[in-house]
Amino acid sequence: MIPRRNLIQAGALVACLPSLVFSQNNSTDIGSVIQWSQVKLLNDEALNSSQLKGQVLVTYFWASWCPFCAQQTPEIEKLSVKYQSKGLFVLGVSVDKDLSAAKAHFQKHRYSFPSTWLDPQLKSDLKKPSAVPVVTVYDKSGLLVQHEKGQMFAEDVQALSRWI
Repeated sequence: MIPRRNLIQAGALVACLPSLVFSQNNSTDIGSVIQWSQVKLLNDEALNSSQLKGQVLVTYFWASWCPFCAQQTPEIEKLSVKYQSKGLFVLGVSVDKDLSAAKAHFQKHRYSFPSTWLDPQLKSDLKKPSAVPVVTVYDKSGLLVQHEKGQMFAEDVQALSRWI
């Protein structure tokens, strides 16, 4: 006869299997690695992930039409300006449907951190989030250490520097 405690533990494990299998394939799992090798920036320059070796990467998914992004993006800009010389690299990723809208918005607000547009080719490497804003942080070794969905307060954005 199998003790009741063992049956309960086994049942809990079986119940969790689908989510465990899904989470192992999810690129937003803590400890996963950077999924892209090269992106084309809004200014038409190319950025290779190998250029970021030894730096902390903050990936910020945004959209020109997003009211939450309108409040958070200036804070992301401040983070980038303050810590870029200390080993923090901010990469914006526009999820706008229209590349020209993303470029116009970025130029209008004079943001200085590099940003790319999530085109169909890049969508296979950088998974489009279901909503924006989304922030992911990769440590100096390229491992995902933080994933934030939704708008962050200014102090929470600045706290991302703790990963440097």
